[in-house]
Amino acid sequence: MKKRNIGIYFFITIFIYGLYQLFDSISKVEGANPTNVYEKLTAKENINYLIIGDSIGRGSGATSKSTAWFSRLERFLNKEYGIKAKRHPLVQSGATAFEGFYKLQQSKHLGKIDLTFVVFGENDRKYMDAEQFSYFYEGLIRKTKQLYPDTEIMTITESPLDNEAFAQAIAAISNHYGAKNIDMRKPFEQSGLPVEDLTKDMVHPNDAGYQIYADTLYKRIKELVANKAETAVLSAPINEDTDFEMASIPHVTEISGSFIHKDGIWQSHKAGDSLEYEFSGPFLGVNMIRSEVGGKMDVFIDEVFVTSLSAWWPLTKERYQYITSSLENGPHHVKFIVSGEKSVNNSLEDPVIQISSILTKAE
Repeated sequence: MKKRNIGIYFFITIFIYGLYQLFDSISKVEGANPTNVYEKLTAKENINYLIIGDSIGRGSGATSKSTAWFSRLERFLNKEYGIKAKRHPLVQSGATAFEGFYKLQQSKHLGKIDLTFVVFGENDRKYMDAEQFSYFYEGLIRKTKQLYPDTEIMTITESPLDNEAFAQAIAAISNHYGAKNIDMRKPFEQSGLPVEDLTKDMVHPNDAGYQIYADTLYKRIKELVANKAETAVLSAPINEDTDFEMASIPHVTEISGSFIHKDGIWQSHKAGDSLEYEFSGPFLGVNMIRSEVGGKMDVFIDEVFVTSLSAWWPLTKERYQYITSSLENGPHHVKFIVSGEKSVNNSLEDPVIQISSILTKAE
């Protein structure tokens, strides 16, 4: 009887040991296949990251790409974790979250993106209110997670942003989705240095300013790795109808004056010339060429003046310009009129307007 009990105990011991080995093996296999950015950094695996942003997102103000915030951060991550962070920029100086959304929607899918930085706000406040900004900013966050479900999202509140309603919108949306918000205004203030010493032009950080950006992001990432943080999730939306697509409408319903059509672009130099389009939906933008010879145009929606847009830019660039939002759903009519006015930076006698389409919510 005693020998029989010993045999049973021996069998149970072997069985338990076998289970332990099995679970330990599974654990090691799982650990060898990290799924999020923090696990990858711990495992010293290379990562892919995306930047969707404006001029600060692209490092304007730095003396070179090597001194921009993202290059510094890449070097920090390489030194700390022995990894290479491959950058994928979707950035444009002067861009808003509206433009960032459309660029993301139209861009080629990049495969697996482990980390996404969203850098908007400073330009947006010039064109829209906080509620309108919130709509496009949340839409951008949702579109990012829909295209790249495994990505972590870090939202940057830009150092020059002085509109608290915009900063609060960024923080609230980030918190709702579990995105990590980094408010760069705080480390700038804590540095004790005047803005003149940290920026090139009182807006864009200089090398010293971008050093603060990189240091702050690096410290935050290290903390998140140490805490085995969870990544952002696609929660239920805050704003209504934020899972949308933008449609480009090239069809002109009325042409007045000397506009000519070439290579898909309507172009005119003459004041008073106009283009008209029909659309439906709550918002409107325009796909236009901005360049060093760009002029100005007035925009009327449903016969009411809405805004004046400048087509001047130091480089020739196709831009997705926000016009307005919060419109009632239903049919609308927009008219673009060449004003004949021009930017102080434009020395041409006849500044040009170039439009290829309007942008609105897809039906």
